[in-house]
Amino acid sequence: MAADVRAVTIAFPLDLPDWDPMVNNTPTTSTIVKCVFDSPMDLTPDLKLVPHVVTSCRWLDKAGLSFEMNLRDDVLFHNGDKLTSRDLKFTLFDRVRADPTVLSGAPWRGVTSAETPSATRLILHFDKPLVIAPLELAEFGSVILPADYFQKVGQDGFRKAPVGSGPFRLVEYVRNSRIVLEANQKYWAGAPKIRRLTLQIVADPVARAAAIQSGQADITLNLPVREVERLGALPGMSPQLNSTTSMTFIMMVNKGVLKNRNVRLAMHHAIDKQAISKALTGGHMQPVWMPAGPGMPGYVPGFKIPYDPAKAKALLAQSGYSNAKPVKINFYGTNGVFPSDFDIARAIVQMWKRVGIEASLKILPPAEIYAYQRSDRFDGPVIKPWNPAAGNPFSYSGFMLDPSRVYSVWRSEDAKERLMPLLVELDDVKRTEGFKAFDQWQVSQGYSIPLFQGLATVVARKNLNYRAYHSGYLRPSTWS
Repeated sequence: MAADVRAVTIAFPLDLPDWDPMVNNTPTTSTIVKCVFDSPMDLTPDLKLVPHVVTSCRWLDKAGLSFEMNLRDDVLFHNGDKLTSRDLKFTLFDRVRADPTVLSGAPWRGVTSAETPSATRLILHFDKPLVIAPLELAEFGSVILPADYFQKVGQDGFRKAPVGSGPFRLVEYVRNSRIVLEANQKYWAGAPKIRRLTLQIVADPVARAAAIQSGQADITLNLPVREVERLGALPGMSPQLNSTTSMTFIMMVNKGVLKNRNVRLAMHHAIDKQAISKALTGGHMQPVWMPAGPGMPGYVPGFKIPYDPAKAKALLAQSGYSNAKPVKINFYGTNGVFPSDFDIARAIVQMWKRVGIEASLKILPPAEIYAYQRSDRFDGPVIKPWNPAAGNPFSYSGFMLDPSRVYSVWRSEDAKERLMPLLVELDDVKRTEGFKAFDQWQVSQGYSIPLFQGLATVVARKNLNYRAYHSGYLRPSTWS
């Protein structure tokens, strides 16, 4: 650990996919994005939506087609340029409209025009309501880019020397090795107490645990629970096991044998989620059967696809499969991207094998997972995390089962027909109730297998005063 207490090192599991945050990002690397770039709105540790760079926002009409935002007038980008409504217009409208590679800004593709009546006021006009626009302003895909600088240096220049208005600025970057950030001394919300933040990219969770135990890192994340408990018992360490809005899913693909509903549901009935949680996390990981856990808006108490291997075998038998004539599929996953991801996938493979499903586990790096998703290359199910920070049901199934979105893995017309009315419903209560019904239906069809509510596993040195956010993001600007 550095002698200067204002210098902090994080053993971080993966590198940022792209320094153009609108092109490619992940829930885990949103921590890095949130350090360098500002979002218009923000979420408190307990998920309350609060003003940030945008001080207020509202719909100007009852149809949800005109949306107004008012901005602070004291925000500077790292290069000294003042942040204005023109920068937000460039981010949410100009780039999204002009650049098909923009993925993180995809929710704003429905903007048809944008007005900047003043330097602190922006009005967006939509072809159909983006009903969760205020929440989207707090998500990692809605960070603000400097219009003049980006247009001057171009996308490649921006990737080499990114400029944001966030609490830290980039000073050094070595791909897949380290990211060095320094505190933005002119940050509008006050300079962070941490003056220098180094993210050492350490993909192997064993190596991340060793880094903090040896003093090479001050904080690390995405460790197996047993490692958090072991390290947390050491002097000066603070173990953290906190539920998050993240969900771990198995997403099906509408291809091959997975077109068969019996096979999809057999896969769900064969998974003993409680046993996996107990074995890998001592029961800390909350099993779910909806894309929502207890206390989240889309949660439906009592809905369940029970663990029932006999039923799984019966469903497979109806379609001509058995242990003697097994279903054969590829199963895609990661190692070290979220806690116990490889171990969870391996346990599921064994459970499937017992009922007559032979899954060949294919481990891919995060960048390939997202590349496969964008290009529709998956030929079998994929286990993946999904982390909308605010935990709104729209941001789960509303994104992952809408075939028009790049986030979608399962694509089918029946899902689209049921989903479309919910995507334009302005009434929060009606929309949430609609998603509860939709999610019970889609899970019963086997289009997704929700597994577990997210568990943030963090070990930090006590003197860091780490603060947990229910969104799962690390927020180094709040550490002291």
